[in-house]
Amino acid sequence: MASDSQDTTTSDADRDARRILEERARLLARPPDERARADVLDLVAFSVGTERYAVEADFVQEVQPLDRATWSRVPCAPEFIVGAVNIRGRIYSLMDVGHFLSLPPRPLSEAAHVLLVAGKDSAGEQMELSILADDVPEALDVPRGTLRPAAETVASGGPKFVRGVTEDMLIVLDLRRLLEEPGIVVHEEA
Repeated sequence: MASDSQDTTTSDADRDARRILEERARLLARPPDERARADVLDLVAFSVGTERYAVEADFVQEVQPLDRATWSRVPCAPEFIVGAVNIRGRIYSLMDVGHFLSLPPRPLSEAAHVLLVAGKDSAGEQMELSILADDVPEALDVPRGTLRPAAETVASGGPKFVRGVTEDMLIVLDLRRLLEEPGIVVHEEA
C-alpha cells in the first residue's frame, strides 16, 4: 500500500511540474509587451574618433564593413563627405558626422564600418545616407529615463544634433534633425 500512495504523490508532483513548465512556456511565447518597449530606446552605437555615439535602430537599414573596393573619394565634395560608397549596387554619400559635431578630422580606421540610415526630412521626403563609424557598431537597449539632455560639454556644434547622453556617456544623435540639416543636401546648379 505504501507503494500506491507514493505513485500517487509522484503523479501529482509530475502534474504540478508539467503545469508549471507549461505556464512558463506560455509566458515565454508571448510577444514582447509594447508598453515595456516604449520605455526602451533601441540604439546602434559606434565610435567617431574617441567618442561613442548612437542612433535609433529604427533608422538603420544595414551595417557594412567599409571595404576599400566599395568606396572612393569624391573630388570637390563638402568636408563632411568622405566619399561615395557602393552598397548592394546603389551609390550613397559617405558622411562623417564628426564634422557636424565639431570633432577634429581623423584618419580612416581599419575597422571602419558604414551605417546605411534612412528617414524623412522636414518636407516629408525620404532621405538615405551612409554614416562612417570608426569601429564595428553594436546594438544596445537603453532605458529612456536614463537619457539626459546634451550638456554644454558636447562640442560647440554638437548640441543641435544631440538628442541626449546616457549615464555611461554614450551620445545619442538626433538623426531626424541631422536629416533636416540643409547643408547635407548638395544642390548642383547648371
